Amino acid sequence: MFNSLATYCFRRLSGVPAYQIFGKARRETAWRVIDVQATSRRDGSSRWPAPFWPGTCITWTSAVIAVGWDFALNVYREQGQNPATPHRPLDVAGGRLHNPERRLAAGARGPCSASEVLAHECGHTAQAMRMDFAYLPAGATFTLFREGHRWVNWFENTASETGQFGGIVPGSASPELLARLCP
Repeated sequence: MFNSLATYCFRRLSGVPAYQIFGKARRETAWRVIDVQATSRRDGSSRWPAPFWPGTCITWTSAVIAVGWDFALNVYREQGQNPATPHRPLDVAGGRLHNPERRLAAGARGPCSASEVLAHECGHTAQAMRMDFAYLPAGATFTLFREGHRWVNWFENTASETGQFGGIVPGSASPELLARLCP
């Protein structure tokens, strides 16, 4: 109930998303359409206070992810070169964004891509759906610990292990995103 109400509020307040994506967790059978809301406050060069604004991706609900315009453009460009689809989804290599050994063993060729970060965020959308009103306090608490080997890393580890990004919904790119793509 809370997740639905929060999604409605975020969509009303945020306006047109930069684009929509297909996302889910591995155990889910159906793909969900998720809004990717972009704002310059979350750009890497933003002068808003760190660590909660500049360069961050935040999953607010099971259907809303907030990112910076720079990140939204990176994902859009990556998907133009090597698009993910619901039939060929993108996962986080090795189930971790920042573990070079696991990523190398899984065949990753370097640091994580923006699309992999979005797959991680799709894992958080499944947590938001499952946890409902408990998601935001749990996310605010456990995201600060990042991925790792301790029990406090379970929240981030689970998102990386289970999230799947099924690509950008065709025709969902906003005029503002397209204008930023070709200034």
